[in-house]
This record gives sequence, C-alpha cells and structure tokens, in this order.
Amino acid sequence: MQKDVHFYLTYLLARRAGIPDADAEKIAWADQYTDDLTKPDLYEIQTQSDILGNWVERQIQLSVLIPFHFLPGNDPQHPWMTTRNSPRAQSLVDAARGDLLQLGIALHAFQDTFSHESFSGWREDLNACFPWYQVEAAIPNVGHAELRVIPDVVNYVWTDPRSGKQLDNKERTLAAAKATFDYLSRFFNPGVNPSVWQALEPKLERIFKFDYDKRIDELCALSERSAIDYKEVNPRLEGGSKVDFMKAASKHLAETMKLFQNLPWVGP
Repeated sequence: MQKDVHFYLTYLLARRAGIPDADAEKIAWADQYTDDLTKPDLYEIQTQSDILGNWVERQIQLSVLIPFHFLPGNDPQHPWMTTRNSPRAQSLVDAARGDLLQLGIALHAFQDTFSHESFSGWREDLNACFPWYQVEAAIPNVGHAELRVIPDVVNYVWTDPRSGKQLDNKERTLAAAKATFDYLSRFFNPGVNPSVWQALEPKLERIFKFDYDKRIDELCALSERSAIDYKEVNPRLEGGSKVDFMKAASKHLAETMKLFQNLPWVGP
C-alpha cells in the first residue's frame, strides 16, 4: 500500500477511533515512515529498500522485506507466503500495544498483508508472474516486484498473471481499513459505537474510487484536518522521534524473528 493508506487513512481511522490528535499523528507517521527508512542507520536498522537491485540480497529479504512488508501467513503449502490478516500479523500488532511507534510499524506490516497477499518476501518461483522471455521477468521475482506498484494502488482492478484471478484493490483496502479501525478501537477506545464504522464505510468506498491525489484530499477532509500534510509532519516527527522509531523497529524485528523460527528455510 502507499502513503494514502499508510499515513492519511491510518490517521483518519485513529481519529475516528477516538485517539488524540498528537497520538494519531504519531501512529500514522510511524506507519508511513516504515516505507521511508531506506538506509541503515542507528542499530543498522532499515525498514525498506528503495533500490530494487538490493532486493536480491538475502539479508534484505530476511531483515527488511519479510518482517516489515511480506509477513508469512498461514498457508500450509507456502508457509512464507503472505496471507491477509494472518495470526502472525495479528500477534505483531498485539505485541506493539502500548508503544505508539511500534504500533505504527506493526500496522504497516499488517496492512500490507492485504495488498501483498499471495506473494512472499523471498526470491522464489512463487512470485514469478511472467515467462522468462518477457521484459518484466528480468526483474527479480521478490515480492510483487515484477508487477511494480499494481497491487498497492487503491483504485486498481487487475488480473494476477499467476492465477488469472481478477483482484479489486478497493475491496482489499476496505478490509484493511476495517481491521485497522478494529485494532485501534480495541486498544484505545473499546466502547466506541459500531455506528462510527458503519457511517465511515460507505464514505471510504466512495473515496477509494478516486485517483491518488483526490483520495488524499478526501481523506484529509474526512479527518476534519484538511491541512494535514505528510511533507510537514515527517520532518517534524523525524527530527524528534527517529531514534525512538528505530528502537521500535528493532523490537518489531525481534518479534518477527520469534515467529519465523519454525518456518522451513527457503533456498539457496
């Protein structure tokens, strides 16, 4: 998923769950910043790699792509394959309760289980979408790299070349939004009235049909803070919270490694 979901939608959901503005902003910032920390820094932690060529490195796959973007799900035939809303993803969100930054990071990985379902963070045949003689096949078959951004764009409807199945990203995003809202409500305001989501859902269905910029504008307006802008929030929070973010990312990474210990190793 992209910034419209990880930051703007998450901020909206946090506010509708009754979370104070400053805390909602911090959760949403950590959620999106997981895509922005692309170079190792303190503790040698990085949470994304923006250089596609680096995705072939096994260490990047194991310590960056899988823990933060392609969590192993619960498919018995493909144990490293991401499945939406999986028990592992849920346990990571539960483990982050009480730490706003770790919660944002865990929600990023959790939300990605909806857009990245049926792919894995390893370089393996499972992710191969095109035959060898097509240009796209020259891209390493790690995650959905061969498909570029297609699985992450909210208003795309597309066909998975591996199965021939048509997928509607709007449906996947709405499911991710509901699951995120449920977690935020349970953690911060368990008495929230179900009517809050019932009123929000059709508005999100409408917004998800728009293009990227329009979606952001509509999400901001719905959050009742139309001027919120990641370009302003990011440098402000990065300046005061980057070290704490990396500590939280280190905790998240440690939690994921516990979950991976019984999974079969993927070659070479």
